[in-house]
Parts: sequence; C-alpha cells; structure tokens
Amino acid sequence: MKKERNPEKITRRKALGKMAKIAGGTAAALAMAGATGKDASAEEERQKLAREYQNAKPGEKFGIGHITFHLSQEYAMMVYQANEQACKQLGLNFMGAVGDTESAWIEITESMIAKGAKALTYNVPPTAVMGELAKICNDNNVFLATHFGYTGDVFPGDYGPRWVVDNTPLSDEQTFMPLMLLMEKMRREGKTKILHHQASKTAATVSTVYINLGVFQAWNFYPEMQLLGHQYGEWNFEGGRKAGEASLASRTDYEGLWGANDSQTMGALRACEDRGLKIGPLTASRDMEMTTAEEILKGNFLLTSGFACPYFGGRMVPMLYDMCTGAWYPQKDEMIQSGRLDCYGRPGELEDLSRSNGLIFHPSFAIGPTKENLDTVLKEMKSKKPKYPYDFRLLSLGKCKELGLKYDRHAGGGTYLAPNSHDFYFPAKLKKFGSLEAIRKHVAALHKYFLDFNVDTWKEAEEYAKQFPPELKTEPDWL
Repeated sequence: MKKERNPEKITRRKALGKMAKIAGGTAAALAMAGATGKDASAEEERQKLAREYQNAKPGEKFGIGHITFHLSQEYAMMVYQANEQACKQLGLNFMGAVGDTESAWIEITESMIAKGAKALTYNVPPTAVMGELAKICNDNNVFLATHFGYTGDVFPGDYGPRWVVDNTPLSDEQTFMPLMLLMEKMRREGKTKILHHQASKTAATVSTVYINLGVFQAWNFYPEMQLLGHQYGEWNFEGGRKAGEASLASRTDYEGLWGANDSQTMGALRACEDRGLKIGPLTASRDMEMTTAEEILKGNFLLTSGFACPYFGGRMVPMLYDMCTGAWYPQKDEMIQSGRLDCYGRPGELEDLSRSNGLIFHPSFAIGPTKENLDTVLKEMKSKKPKYPYDFRLLSLGKCKELGLKYDRHAGGGTYLAPNSHDFYFPAKLKKFGSLEAIRKHVAALHKYFLDFNVDTWKEAEEYAKQFPPELKTEPDWL
C-alpha cells in the first residue's frame, strides 16, 4: 500500500529547500565578508587610515575601558570578564564600570580617559548621548567600540573617526533558528499558544527589532501558532519575571514560551512555575547563558541560540589594540560587525527537530554541544578568577606580528564548542544588503515596524506586513 503523503509537510519542506538553495553560498559568503580583505587598494586604504589615527606605539602598555549598562545579566558579566581577560593577555590596563544613567556614561568616559584609556568598549550605551560620547573620544584622540550601540539613525563613523566599530549580532538570525525548532516541537504536540516576550523599547533597540523580525520569519512556516502576551522583559531576570506576571494577569493558558534573551526568559519561566504553569520543555530564547544551559540539560528548557558571549565581548579588545597601534583601521562597511550563532539543546533533540522541518538544510544552522560548552566556557563565569578558553592575542594582527604568533579568528577556541559563533562577519558585505546604506535603511524600517510587534495571529501578521517597505528584508537567508 502506498504511503499517504502529507501536503502541508511537503509544502514546508519545499519552502525550506528553496531557502537553503538561495542561501547555498552563505558559509562562503560569511567567511569572505569577515576577512580582512586581499584587495590591494582596500588594504592600502586601511593601512593609510591606521597610520593617520594611531594613538599608541606597538607594545605600549595603555588603558582600555569597558562600560556596561548593568551586570545583572549573565551575558553582560561574561562580556565584562572577557574584556578584562583580553586586556591582561595583551598587556594592557583594564578599567571597568557600570553606567546606570546617561550622565554617568559621560562622567565615566571622561574619567577613564583621564586615567590613560586610549580606547573604550561600551556594552549597550544610551543612544541619546552617543553623539556627545563620540565627541569626547574624538576630542581626546581615543577609540570607541560598541555592542548594540546603533539605530537606524546613528551608526559608527557618523560622529567622526573615533567611534569605529559596533558589534551586534543579526538577532533575527538567532531568533529564526530557535523559534523554528520550538514551533516544530509544539506542532508535534498539538500546541499553538506561545507566550511571546519582547526585549526593550529603550535599551539595545537594534537587537529588539532584529529579534522581533526573526519571530515574523519563523512564524511564516507555522501559521497556526498564536503569539500572546507581548510584554517587555528588559533583558534581565527581574524584568522577565515582571513581564511574566503581567502576561499571566490576562490569561494562563500558555503552552510554550519565547523570550528575547536567556535572563529575562528564565525570569518569565519562574513566574509561570510559581503559578503552576509548567512550560519549561517548550521554552526557547537566545544568548547561551550558564543557568539556561543547566536547565536545558535538566529537560526544563528546550533550547537557546547563543553567540559565544565571552568571545563576542573579548574580541573587541585586540581589534582596538590594532587600531591604537596603527596595525588596522576598518573601512566604512567594516564598522558594522556581527557575531555568528549556534543552537544548544539536549543531545539528539535539536537534530531530530531540524531534520523534521528541514532547518538542517539551512547552511547557517549549527548545533553546539551544550554540556561541554557549559563545563568548559560558561561555568568560568562563577570562578574567582575566570579564565575563558581564548587567547585574545591571536585576534590581534599587531600582537601576532610583535610576538611571532599565528593569527586565529577563533582566538584559540576552535569550532567544537561553538561551531559557528567563534567567528564574526561584516553584514554590509553580504549580498542580502550589499552596502552600508542598505543596512541603515533596513534597520530604520525595523525600528518603525518591529520595535513593538504586538500581533496575535498569523493572519494579522500577514495584514501587518503589507505596510513593509522594500528596504525591510524579511527573507531568512542572510546573503
């Protein structure tokens, strides 16, 4: 007897197959986009700018400061610790602080420069004062790099030559992957009601809008799903708990949970558990934090999509060292940078789900070993003297030349623990965008349509999408 075919599943597989075909060159494209470049004229321009803006001598011991928006999130703590480790490895003086107001960011910046900092890294700075912060750095001949620091209106390079880099993942890339897996598992179990929590309307909005775009991208393959709640978790555990309590005040029949990052999702999950709602096995988010990895291995969290937080944060130090010492300076389309990602779940489960819905064919999709990463990387966060498995000297062109080392994009971390995310690329060089201006228009449109993605059904989402301008890219191919 001939086996009956499932038309709906065939349609989804064809769609994903087409997506994979479109994205067939993704791995090569990402590698090329992240390279320092072999084009002679481009390299000559980089070297000319590097010499022009150099503010230190090779081998000189100077200060690099790190200011973060808080330390109540495991991601933020790992980034802070990795900056300190990178400074020690490169023989630099580390300065660290928390900026909890706009005026504090300005005061701390001036203080660190007065103490000898020749470069600064900002983790989620207040964009309202980025112009003033950049001016301080320009006036004092100090380099500045940000994590989650740009919007559709404010980009590195806009305020002079010293704000040189922003390091922000294309979070829709991270959102699309885990949500495809969460929705596949929910479909298998006949469940459709997803508690949807957003990130923030004020902090790291570039990440909020990318994440919400990824929700839309995955939802297209699972139109029967309902997204409910739509509260903001503000990136940390307590904010997530408050968002969960607010969502539970309106209804309590949620069957799954998606949150914008691990910390706030864990807070929302605990709020649900306090009310007797056990949806942990159908919970997903992004970041790859220690607590989440532990819950995954207990079976109380389905998966997270991570960007190797210590590598992501620490790699900016060697890049800034190279700019300070005249070894490298980015071209305009290299100032927007993006960390890659991996998905982490229990052994075998993500492989099964990704084969079932065809996601396994997407060349940007990769699964990392959860327990091994937890034991080798994430648990270091709790150590008295954290030491992540990276040698950040290997990411510095100048330091490698000084010490006779071999440059390594993975900073000695290899690809086993993080198959993709010990790496980064330049989005403006991807075919999907093709220019910095295209990204600027895309991000501006995302802020208009995805800063608050408060839509319950796919039918409503389709109607909402009719407003999207052509510069808003919704295809999940990252080319």
